[in-house]
Amino acid sequence: MAFVLRIILVMLALMLTGEAIAGRVIINRPLSDNDVRYQYPELLLQMVLDATESEYGADRVVQADQVMPRDTAFLELVKGEVIQVMAEAPKPDWEEHLIPIRIPIRKGVQGFRVFLIMKENQHLLRQIGTLQEFIQLPTGSGAQWSTARVMRDAGFDVISSDNYEELFEMLANGRFHTFGRGVNEVYSEFYRNVTKFPELRVDDALMLYIPLPTYFFVTPKRPDLAKRIEAGLMAMIADGRFDDFFCRYHSQDIEAANIGKRKVFCIPNANLSSQTPFERREFWTSERCGLNISPIDYSRAGAPKIGQCTFQ
Repeated sequence: MAFVLRIILVMLALMLTGEAIAGRVIINRPLSDNDVRYQYPELLLQMVLDATESEYGADRVVQADQVMPRDTAFLELVKGEVIQVMAEAPKPDWEEHLIPIRIPIRKGVQGFRVFLIMKENQHLLRQIGTLQEFIQLPTGSGAQWSTARVMRDAGFDVISSDNYEELFEMLANGRFHTFGRGVNEVYSEFYRNVTKFPELRVDDALMLYIPLPTYFFVTPKRPDLAKRIEAGLMAMIADGRFDDFFCRYHSQDIEAANIGKRKVFCIPNANLSSQTPFERREFWTSERCGLNISPIDYSRAGAPKIGQCTFQ
C-alpha cells in the first residue's frame, strides 16, 4: 500500500511539474458564448507555440478571465498583465503602442464583406448599381470595430453598438438594412441566429472589399513572445502548415460566398500603415482553397480607390 501511495505521489508531482514548466500565453476571451470569431486565431496561436517549442519551451494558450471590449483589451495589452496577445485588425494606436506581427493570419478574407440582411430587403441590394447607391442604405457595425471608421470615411451611414449580440437584434428590428461581416464570419453567424430571427438572410448580390489584414498584436512587455510568434508563423508558411490550417477553416466559406457572381465595390482603409505587407502576395492568397486575390491586384500602390471593382 505504501508503495502504491508513493507511485501516486510521484505521478502527481510530475503532473504538477509539467504544469509549472508549461507557461501561459493569455489571449482575449470571446464576447459571448455565440462569439466564435476568435477560435481560429486561438488554435493558430497554439500551433505556433507548438512549432517553436524546441527553441522557446512549452507554452499553452489560455483565455483571459474576463470579457473585455476592444478598447479595454488594448489598454490591458499595453500593460501586459491580464492579456498578452490578441488577433485584431490594425488601427494606428494599436500599431504604435503594441507589437504588431504583420502577417495577415486570415489572408485578408475578413475584408471580403458580405452582408446579413432581412429577407424583405434583398430586392434593394439586387437593384444597386453603384457605390453611391449602396452607401444610402444604413448599415450596422460594432462601435469599436476598425471597419466602422472605414465605412464612415466612404460615406456610409453607420449605426453602431458596443453589444455584439444586440447588433443582430437591431438588424431584425429595422435599425439598419445591412450588417457587413467578413466571409469568415457571415455564414456561421447566420446559422447561429436564423432560428431566433427567421427572416435573416445572407445577401446574394453584393460584396464590399476593404483591405483588412488581421494581425497578432503582442504586449510591448513581451518582445520575446512577438519574436517567437513571427518565427513560428513564417516557419508554418514555409512548410505549408499555415495554408493547410487556413483552408480547413475557410475554404467552405470562400466557396459559399461565390465571389465571382457578386457585384463588388472597393473602399480604402485609412487605418493601415505604410508597413502593411501588400507586396507579399503569399500572405494574402491561397491557390489551395481558391483565394487568388490580394490588395495589390486592385492598385499597385496599395489600397484600392473608392468605386466599383471586379476581380481579374
